[in-house]
Amino acid sequence: MNTILIVIAGMADLPDPLTLKETPLVVGHIPALNTLARRGEITSFPTVAERHEISHKNALLALLGYDLDRGEPAVEELMEFGLDNSIPLSQYSSLKPFILPGFSGHGVCVTTSAWVRGVAKCAFLKPLDIYSPGSSDSEILETIAKVATESIPANEFVLLYVDTPLKASLRGDYEGKIKAIEMIDRHLITPIADYVWKSELMINMAVTTDLVTPWHRRRPTKISVPLILYFNNHDWEGDPAQSFTEVQAMLSQRNLNSPSDLMRYLCNFSVSEEE
Repeated sequence: MNTILIVIAGMADLPDPLTLKETPLVVGHIPALNTLARRGEITSFPTVAERHEISHKNALLALLGYDLDRGEPAVEELMEFGLDNSIPLSQYSSLKPFILPGFSGHGVCVTTSAWVRGVAKCAFLKPLDIYSPGSSDSEILETIAKVATESIPANEFVLLYVDTPLKASLRGDYEGKIKAIEMIDRHLITPIADYVWKSELMINMAVTTDLVTPWHRRRPTKISVPLILYFNNHDWEGDPAQSFTEVQAMLSQRNLNSPSDLMRYLCNFSVSEEE
């Protein structure tokens, strides 16, 4: 069994009560994400517990299974650890190793973000280098997709992290966020989903975000995030009207009540029984 987890930072949103604009997931052209939602299932889950500080760093750590009660790692140390392979983890005062249930030591991380590479190394995942100097956003996404699909056969777990929707949210750029999500759908989700659909391997594919980050607020909020779960050994067309939106995800609840539940669920995810 192989698992690929795609985290699209800042992807989820809330409707703007002033302009009455729908969320970018609602208005964006995202055929690959919508097809995954229709052929798999969508739900939602929390990424940061109420007692912990809301941050994109904490959300990623928590959804990967790190216990934030052990202490919250400094992003500066995560960045340095992600960039410098010559310094051991023990030299960073705030960083602590943790285990991804079933996956640590058997997976890789594909990202251009240094601090995410640091998180991956703390979880005993191998960060893979992405060299795209001077490339456009679409070319970088295509490179990430290529590296990810090439990595799936030899690794039980592949983590992808991209953050262009988050950058647009923090700028308050509604149109830019729509464009970023559409570009990810076209240049990242489409080739990976196509690989998964055609593969003879049994593959779990999950697509989610770290925090709901409304573009009109320019900051994240602590509510559950949308999640797609797809298992290519049990493929069906589903409801043709189904789409991947925040509201649709909230309407379908699985037993994912804490951030760490996602990783445990992915270890055992199968849809051998009809829902």
